[in-house]
Amino acid sequence: MIRLVIVVLTLLPAIGLGVENPENKASILSLEDVLTAAKKSFPSLLAAEQRKQVAAGELTAAEGGFDTLLKSQNRWSVTGLYENQNNDVSLEQPTKLWGTTFFGGWRRGIGDYAVYEGKSQTTDSGEARIGVNVPLWRNRDIDRRRASLQQAELGQLIAGHEYEQALIEATRIASYRYWDWVLAGQRLMVAKHLLQIAEQRDQGIRERVEAGDIPEFEALDNQRAIIERQERVVAAQRLLEQSAIQLSLYWRDDAGQPQLPTDEQLPEHFPNPDSIKIVSMDEALQTSLNQRPESKRLELQAKQTQTELELQQNQRAPGIDFTVTAANDIGGDSRDKINRNELYLGLNIDIPLQQRTATGRAQVAAANVHRLNLDKRLQDDRISAEVKDVYSALSAVRKRLNLSAEQLNAAEQLEDGEKIRFELGESTLLFVNLREIATGDAALLYAEADASLFRSVADYHAVLGVAAIRND
Repeated sequence: MIRLVIVVLTLLPAIGLGVENPENKASILSLEDVLTAAKKSFPSLLAAEQRKQVAAGELTAAEGGFDTLLKSQNRWSVTGLYENQNNDVSLEQPTKLWGTTFFGGWRRGIGDYAVYEGKSQTTDSGEARIGVNVPLWRNRDIDRRRASLQQAELGQLIAGHEYEQALIEATRIASYRYWDWVLAGQRLMVAKHLLQIAEQRDQGIRERVEAGDIPEFEALDNQRAIIERQERVVAAQRLLEQSAIQLSLYWRDDAGQPQLPTDEQLPEHFPNPDSIKIVSMDEALQTSLNQRPESKRLELQAKQTQTELELQQNQRAPGIDFTVTAANDIGGDSRDKINRNELYLGLNIDIPLQQRTATGRAQVAAANVHRLNLDKRLQDDRISAEVKDVYSALSAVRKRLNLSAEQLNAAEQLEDGEKIRFELGESTLLFVNLREIATGDAALLYAEADASLFRSVADYHAVLGVAAIRND
């Protein structure tokens, strides 16, 4: 009977227990339902999603380094020998082109000025100017603005891989909790079946005792068996409730609150093991190395740090900036001291003598690049080990599944034979109980092997870097 409940339903899912009710079938909780709910509402995934928003904000902030800057300076001399008014409005536009900055503006200086301040005076309409500043060495190939922008762009990709990693782990653990719940349901089913057998034969045993066919202690032994099996049902029910509570952390409602699955939502059996498809180990290893977000994240973090290293190495170079500025007074004015058209060429040189700041920061960045490369190498080695381990687990659990099926078959045959012997008066109820318990234990071993198989499948998908799976 237990073999019909466990083995036949597992290997031939189309048979089922009794007549299937389409309405009840629709209410069965599937692994896909749990994973969909977890992806939508599990707090750790929502937190990882917020890290993506943080990275997007950091990218926006880095792009702000190229925002147009508006400046305004105004000065009035209200007392003293020379009374004048100065207004200056300017615009600066940094660019990604060799660190070039374009600038322009308008200024006006009116009133009385000392001879040494004559350049401050403009026409009444003011003076317009335009210019460009081009770094020739330091900040030419890379500067802080461009480095921050590049690092922020990489940061967005890193946040995406961190989310993928959190999703893969949540999928794996949610799958574990789901199969633990299904296994607990199988345990309860076996325990109830054993109790039902003992209860159904109780009346027949009492009648045989009254007829003098078997001694009275056989009826007492069956009562003991009933009590023992009732205790097993209580323990199995507790384990099912505990598994349901753990599963509720991942199966959440639309409001994000945990919801307890009911016994009626339990699937009748595990999926058919033959439906599991896996690729070769070599293909899985290559897929894992290319797809796992942990390796991608470390690679991008190394690129971030490499960008910092390139910046600090660049900062050790002399700062040589070439500037061109053109100015023109607006409107007419007869005063000779006002310059009508001006063109200025400038060369600004800035050389840090000790260079300790940039040197120290470059040393830190170089060490971090090397550290991240070593971390990635170790991560790749771990991935290889995980792939080999999960294939070893899948192979072992399939062997366990076959052996437990054979054990269940043998235990059921022995149970049937012992019952026949008991009916013929050649055995006692004690041996029948032992045979039934052995069959129940074999059924549980088979169910545990089934659960281990699908937990290993969850590990397999996680090792490959697959964030969501289906088991129909």
